[in-house]
Amino acid sequence: MINCDMCGTLNLKENNYCTHCGNKLIIEHICPYCGEVNLDYATHCIKCKSQINPIEINDFDTLFSQYNENLLSNAQITDEKYNKLLKEVFIRADYIEVYGNTTKNKILNFAGVFTECKPKARGYERGFIFLGNGIYYDDRLEDAIQISTIIHELAHYLLFSIIETLLCDIFSIMPSTTLQSFIWYFLTLPEFKIMNEYCAHTVEGRFVPYGYQNYGSFNLLIKQMGLDEESVKGMVIFGNSFANEIIAYLEKYIDDDLRDEIKLQYRKDSIEPSYEEILTETSDSLPLSLKNRTLIQVLLDIFKESSKEIVVREELEGIKEMIEQN
Repeated sequence: MINCDMCGTLNLKENNYCTHCGNKLIIEHICPYCGEVNLDYATHCIKCKSQINPIEINDFDTLFSQYNENLLSNAQITDEKYNKLLKEVFIRADYIEVYGNTTKNKILNFAGVFTECKPKARGYERGFIFLGNGIYYDDRLEDAIQISTIIHELAHYLLFSIIETLLCDIFSIMPSTTLQSFIWYFLTLPEFKIMNEYCAHTVEGRFVPYGYQNYGSFNLLIKQMGLDEESVKGMVIFGNSFANEIIAYLEKYIDDDLRDEIKLQYRKDSIEPSYEEILTETSDSLPLSLKNRTLIQVLLDIFKESSKEIVVREELEGIKEMIEQN
């Protein structure tokens, strides 16, 4: 017999759905590599000898197994559980002091707690991130703009880390380039790229002086993708919901004193405020439980598509190769 993880009803092991609530049942101790059903006490598959709950998933066939689809389909993340996962993402910053002989160095050293930060001196982008290779920022810019760029790219990195931590918990696995490739693919799909960009701009905007808010790359995406107004609004609210979570943690470290230093740096660099893009900010956000249900549903939809579409699988393989080469 198997308990339904939604309502607790006992069902026959042959059942695919709960006889009481209709929930799709997760068969326990099914091998994620070959699909063999094992005895309840088994730690390794009787057929292929693989560890039944793998520490790390290293190929897409394993990631997109029916077992993992069931786990994602049935995932229930409480607010308490999600907040615990958020703490895991930010906990490393609890053990450091923000230090540096300049304001820019303080922000660099803080961001460096999460991922490596490297200067770039080519291209039109102020900065970008690439998995496994850290944050890049253009050191030809004024210090104030470098600071805002580093915060912006750190927000991208943290959003990625939040989703990675969530999926690792759902699948009971460690991070891997296979899982990271899937998350990167998700965050670069047109609508979710808009969500991702809005989130990063909003986090950046919290820590720069009033009037210096910049949604340039977000606005450019809107023009390029031609999405309808309703879709854009949905992604803005979704992105703002993540931004609020990231800001709440970053405010512990980029405190009032450091923010005053950032304001002073803008004055030193004689950068004029524009005030125009402050209107792009919104206070609209989703309740935590609704945001997480929405996130899991869209991840599930993309998971199903990725498991079936050859073109998507090829793109994922390309992303994985790039990650592993850097």
